[in-house]
Amino acid sequence: MKELLPFCAGLAVGGGLAFVRPMVRWLALPGLCVPLGALMSWVNGELGSSLWPVFVSLDALLVWAGAVLALAAIAARRRIG
Repeated sequence: MKELLPFCAGLAVGGGLAFVRPMVRWLALPGLCVPLGALMSWVNGELGSSLWPVFVSLDALLVWAGAVLALAAIAARRRIG
């Protein structure tokens, strides 16, 4: 259940970045995913572990996956109508 929070945060990031210019979008995406992944690791209480770099990396990857999914869904919806 802890993996759902970073993914939902990524959906929110992707939804927000969908309304930004494409060049800025692809520059801002990694810049938002890594700090948000660290924040999600902190919220989940994973930073106290000795494996905190692994948890931050995985949470950042989940944020990125959610953001890319949201961007793809919004782009597909715009093409359809």
